[in-house]
Amino acid sequence: MPRAPRLLTLAALAGALALGLLVSPHPGLAQQPQATISGAITLGTPGDTLPAGIELQLIVLEESLAPTSIRQQADANGTFTFEVDPDPRFNYVPFLIYEGVRYFSTPSSIRFDGTTSSATAAFEVYSTTTEAPDLSIEATTVIAVALERSTSTLTLIREDLINRDELTVYVGGDDAVTLRIPVPDRTIDAGGLEDDDPDFSFEGGTVNVSLPLRPGPNSIVTRYTVGYDAVEDMYRLRITSPLPTGHIEARAPESFVNKLDPRGDDARRAADTEFEGDPILVVERIGPATPGQSLVVDLIGLSGARPAHILTTPRGAVSGSLLALIVISGLAVALARRATPADDAEAPA
Repeated sequence: MPRAPRLLTLAALAGALALGLLVSPHPGLAQQPQATISGAITLGTPGDTLPAGIELQLIVLEESLAPTSIRQQADANGTFTFEVDPDPRFNYVPFLIYEGVRYFSTPSSIRFDGTTSSATAAFEVYSTTTEAPDLSIEATTVIAVALERSTSTLTLIREDLINRDELTVYVGGDDAVTLRIPVPDRTIDAGGLEDDDPDFSFEGGTVNVSLPLRPGPNSIVTRYTVGYDAVEDMYRLRITSPLPTGHIEARAPESFVNKLDPRGDDARRAADTEFEGDPILVVERIGPATPGQSLVVDLIGLSGARPAHILTTPRGAVSGSLLALIVISGLAVALARRATPADDAEAPA
């Protein structure tokens, strides 16, 4: 099982920064700085003008210390420079909030290797809009990642991949909701990957997502705990599209089920895949889906006829291999919100 990251995720850092928590002094701010991190902010929305004085923060990470940050303002041209200590122990993550939207730089983190004294970081930001765009989902995948037989519950992870061509960030209307995802049948709890993530709420039969939708690919990942019928020894999974959707898939480890059975003329078995030596069964919808249409599949034989998978007992085991399971869907893109700065790279992307 992958080792849990020792540093905070960028999502957790962003949340702490939004609350103004990371402001204490840090040895990364040397008395006599020996290195610089400089760059520029550009506005990617045509016709709009970047204001002067945008505030940036440089998050300073060191394995044995709590994260802190250094504040700086960009000039009228959007350029900035941080003076820092190039000690290889320190990892620097440039960060800013523009029109209420969080941005990490390219590269997302910087580490000096002892041979360089300067590094660059770039930001491309966009104007926001509250006007609902014409959205569609390129692909949806739902994966069963944990099975708790003692309580007859399953944990499901859903990924919706949305591509936007518009050079603005959609931030939702008055309620800030950008996507409403219908939950599967018999859902007990639902939300984001992280517990109590304020960008996700479960109410009225939907997960309401408040993440900004940016230009390019947006990977929206949600989590569901559902109850299954232990007497019938099956769960009927219904994956419903909130928007026009190009492709829908359901996946489950073979060690969870005896059979993954497509229901209806618009569903079929697809080629299986594998994760950590465990075959992953796949069912797909035939053709695209309009809003309200579904892929329906029965997960049959959940009682334990097969040997337990490594993820089938403690709920905490879900987090260890979660992103790896999402990756095998073939749909996941780099999730800047969920990425952790590398421990040993000079400037990871």
